[in-house]
Amino acid sequence: MAVLLGSCYGAGVLPDGLLLGKVGGNVTFNRASDQPFLTLQMRVNGTAMFNYISNSDIFNPEDGYRDRINLDRSSGSVELMNLVLTDSGQYTVTIVTPEAVSVDENTKLEVYEPISGTTIITFPNTPILEGSSVTLTCDASGSIITREWMKDGQLLSAGGNLIISQDKRVLSINPVKRTDNGHYLCSVSNPVSTADAKYILIVNYGPDGMEIKGPTEIEVGQKFTLTCSADSNPPASYTWMHNETEIPGHSPEFTKEKSEFSDSGNYTCTATNYVTGNKTSEKTLSLGLPAGAITGIVFGLLLVVGVAFGVSNKAIFYHCSL
Repeated sequence: MAVLLGSCYGAGVLPDGLLLGKVGGNVTFNRASDQPFLTLQMRVNGTAMFNYISNSDIFNPEDGYRDRINLDRSSGSVELMNLVLTDSGQYTVTIVTPEAVSVDENTKLEVYEPISGTTIITFPNTPILEGSSVTLTCDASGSIITREWMKDGQLLSAGGNLIISQDKRVLSINPVKRTDNGHYLCSVSNPVSTADAKYILIVNYGPDGMEIKGPTEIEVGQKFTLTCSADSNPPASYTWMHNETEIPGHSPEFTKEKSEFSDSGNYTCTATNYVTGNKTSEKTLSLGLPAGAITGIVFGLLLVVGVAFGVSNKAIFYHCSL
């Protein structure tokens, strides 16, 4: 008996001897031969489903099949409707030819419940920290045949810090690394359906790898910017200190549009991750002014003072040796 897929799963000829169906769908058994027949009987796992006698057009389906079978009386093809899981089995059609020759034709039907409701559940359900462990469990309804795990579009396999259960239902990561950040997908399938579940794993880490960038020497009146960076997820909050005095704000950048001599000194940046509870502040930048800049300040001060005393109409001369 040739096997054609009915409305349950696409169209076309399947491999010989196998017919696939899904719960609630229909399948059609098409006879492999075109021999005429006097009688046709169909059985599943040895149990009769119906008998048909062509001369008298007598068609007697057994209980459980009366409203579920359509028989094409000319070709002998049979449509089985409203499939249930228990319809899976070995099917045999027996015909008796006009020459009184009995011919058997066989095929196998496998019925699957479509996959639905696929989910990924994580434990713990608190923020995942670098160095901890996490378990992802993939569940679904239906006839589950295979599961596969993927990360960022790449198939995952056990090894390293990845542990996958034998049935691939559970993916464990221990210890969690920051490179484990990404999009995870569990694909559950059977021969008639596939359903996926997605999960975004966010690994919280840091701050570490701190660095301060900026000038170490500037001219008075010159703009300067100090930049603090650290590896952190979520992004760190930054606090700047100048000579042990906190600078308002929490930006990774500190900018002074017009520098003053009082801006000289030590600048310390502290990076804090409020999810991991970690902070790092062991980086200090010393900012100074060159000798030429100091000369300019003293000279300017003296000049301003000289102008002020000149109001008394007395000639006062100032001399500055530097």
